[in-house]
Amino acid sequence: MYMTLIHWIAVVIFVLLFLILILLSLKEKNKKTMLGMMFSSFLVTTLACVVSLFVIEKYTKKAKILSYTQKRNLANETIMFQGSIQNIGKFKIGYCTIEVKLSNNAMKMGRPKEAFFKPSTSLGPMFSSKEMKASVVKEEFTVVKNLDAKKVKNFRIYMKYPPYMKAPGLKLTLNCH
Repeated sequence: MYMTLIHWIAVVIFVLLFLILILLSLKEKNKKTMLGMMFSSFLVTTLACVVSLFVIEKYTKKAKILSYTQKRNLANETIMFQGSIQNIGKFKIGYCTIEVKLSNNAMKMGRPKEAFFKPSTSLGPMFSSKEMKASVVKEEFTVVKNLDAKKVKNFRIYMKYPPYMKAPGLKLTLNCH
């Protein structure tokens, strides 16, 4: 995780809060109660700090896919995605990943609705036919590293394309940290 100025300000605030809580717990006369208060203060401020860092991370590291194209290579059964990503935030992004999700569309393949949404059982692997193949394929790729604010970088990724998919749906999800 790449720490920005806002991250460091949040850490300092929670350290100060922890110190204030420790000073308040030192006023307690009973040792057991004082130690319990100190431990509780540590747990609460640490948990709040970690949660706030994740929230700050989510809202300071923003990027979007400007454009992309996809090309399928039938010779080696791969699919290529090529495009560009722009940092639309004010802070540097450490890295971005793209999750590619291909899902076979059972409705376009002429199968009945029940065939696609068939419930599974715990004994499924023993009695399933070999014709049943995964209807969803997901892969994650790191596409950009060290992207400065307002900058654009190009990416290219290759993914194995399952030959049994006839009418796949495609979903790209961009995550930056």
